[in-house]
Amino acid sequence: MRAVAVLALPAEAQLAWVGQLLHQDIPLADELALEFDDGLRLVPTFIERGWISASALPVLTELENQLRAMSGEQNASLWEPDAVTSRPEWHRVRVLARATLTQLG
Repeated sequence: MRAVAVLALPAEAQLAWVGQLLHQDIPLADELALEFDDGLRLVPTFIERGWISASALPVLTELENQLRAMSGEQNASLWEPDAVTSRPEWHRVRVLARATLTQLG
């Protein structure tokens, strides 16, 4: 839930959060996706225990697919701090994360 909430934040808040998390002046944007990926592995258990609804799975999967489409060496520029604030791919991540939060809530 926290990883999705961070992905839903405005770009500047995302970068501030990552910078604080890593205790660095220069945030590493890929940490945003890594934390989401770590949490995503727990989703089947959360559904099984009734902590989240299975109806959240499609939007979680869409968010995962968006982040995966942004990965790889050919997309390294998408993970620069400037890209987080300006690129449409990151805008889509934030929109999907907000939609996910409504499904999880």
